[in-house]
Amino acid sequence: MTFSATFVVRVTFVLLGLAALAAGYIGMAAYAPYIDGPPPTRLDLLYWDLQLFVFDSAPLGGSGPLPGALEFARFAAPGVTVYTLVEGARLLLSSEMRRIRARESRDHVVVCGSGAVAIALVEKLRRTSERIVMIGSSATPPMGDGKVLYVNGDARSPSTLRAAGVHRASVLYACESDSSVNTAIALAAHGMPRIGERHPLSAYAHISDPDLCAAFRARRLSLPGTPRLRLDFFNLDELAARVLLEQHPIVNDRPIVVIGLDAFGRSLLTEIARRRRLQGSSPRRLPVTVIDTRASQAAPALCQRFEFIGEVCALTCHDVAPGDLPLTDLLPGETPQRVFVCYADQDLALKTALTSLRLWCCGPGSLVVRVEQTATFGSAFDDVRLLEGLSGALRIFAINEAAGDPRLIAEDLVETLARAIHENYLLVNTARHTGPAANVSMVGWDALPPRLKAANRAQAEDIGRKLAAIGCALAPRVEPDLAFAFKDHEIEQLSQMEHERWLKDLIRNGWTWGPMRDAERRRHPDLDSWDRLSAEAREKDRDTVRSLPGILADAGFQIVRIS
Repeated sequence: MTFSATFVVRVTFVLLGLAALAAGYIGMAAYAPYIDGPPPTRLDLLYWDLQLFVFDSAPLGGSGPLPGALEFARFAAPGVTVYTLVEGARLLLSSEMRRIRARESRDHVVVCGSGAVAIALVEKLRRTSERIVMIGSSATPPMGDGKVLYVNGDARSPSTLRAAGVHRASVLYACESDSSVNTAIALAAHGMPRIGERHPLSAYAHISDPDLCAAFRARRLSLPGTPRLRLDFFNLDELAARVLLEQHPIVNDRPIVVIGLDAFGRSLLTEIARRRRLQGSSPRRLPVTVIDTRASQAAPALCQRFEFIGEVCALTCHDVAPGDLPLTDLLPGETPQRVFVCYADQDLALKTALTSLRLWCCGPGSLVVRVEQTATFGSAFDDVRLLEGLSGALRIFAINEAAGDPRLIAEDLVETLARAIHENYLLVNTARHTGPAANVSMVGWDALPPRLKAANRAQAEDIGRKLAAIGCALAPRVEPDLAFAFKDHEIEQLSQMEHERWLKDLIRNGWTWGPMRDAERRRHPDLDSWDRLSAEAREKDRDTVRSLPGILADAGFQIVRIS
């Protein structure tokens, strides 16, 4: 165990103070015969002893030599007092300096909240960000050093945001447990003027309900113009499902078991199906057993919302309440490759995993349990091995730690739709047997060249403007039976708008017209007005518009005609 120099000095002066107090009392008792007046009581000796710490002890004016203990105490006690005053002033000054540093910070990151989500996010940010300011209601900072400053207050208050330097910050994360509070924080941040000619503040608000999060994101994308605040909303369960499948991918056709269709279970099932469809390597549908109190209702509703789930997964649903376990008769005949216990109640999730004995024999890392508290249970089973982890079969997945990642949170709705656009492009061209050798765009999103990612983002960012032009709006796909189809004249109008957007984007990036497409020289034969385009080029734009409802449906959204 190591101790800081400050800690050692503080302990030293505490011990010195106790020694001075004891020596002063002993010395005063020995010096008492030389003090004029009646013999002092014990309380008199203690009072005179305490006076040594304030540079004033009247009995020392008596005649006679001072005992050695009293001689030591009359110098040690004032020394302790001086140190205490200096240390107090230093703490007050450093506290004030931290407030000034927070208020005057520039291009820093502000995290609102002091719960598990905020702390996990700050731990990730510490590795990349130069300065972080936390805003919380706790009088005691959950963490703090030269890189993490702390402001005590309500983040919905403009004065608190100013104290955190939000008007000079680059990114704001609203991570309180209440979604309405996070929305109010974003509203307060929007009302704060920026200092100087700076880029817009990027704000990310945590919304605990996935459907509400999708509704907020849809409304934000539909907002015309470029707002002063780049605002997006994120949901931990959706982000955590992506991370989980990156860490524990589905690699074969053996069955999957999903226990619990809370928000995380639904997000996980959707992400399993999305990745399965993109793999496209097996004609067999993946067997998935779903166990939940309302599995027979929740699973079909999810399949109706995301049609590709039913296309790539063969679902078997069991309506079983958590108390009605064990699962002896519910598991598939073939040994599952992975069992995901997804209950929102982490105690219930752990209880299910540790008391359902048939789940223990599916192989290493096969039993994955969702918990919330960052690394608490994971450390107990995996790191310090305080508890035995079923010979490696048990894996604890803490969503706060996994999803509290600034890289994932920064992938806003535009990024989500850009991915969906590219995934649709891959599916269409795979069906045409087009491979990477013939088309450099036939790779996964992560391997896509930056210029092509930017092109997809630009297309996604323009969706709200196009829909508004024909009296439509973007909405979360909660009513899939609400039919929508573009009218012929709308397809023509939106195709022309898409071509004009694409044209301006390429011209802005230095492209010019050329008889043949040449990426190196930035030449393109379609870099012309709509009236002069070839029929084939126009049809490509029409196909882009026609595919939009399907792309949005895959991302969990739908188009609604409002006028």
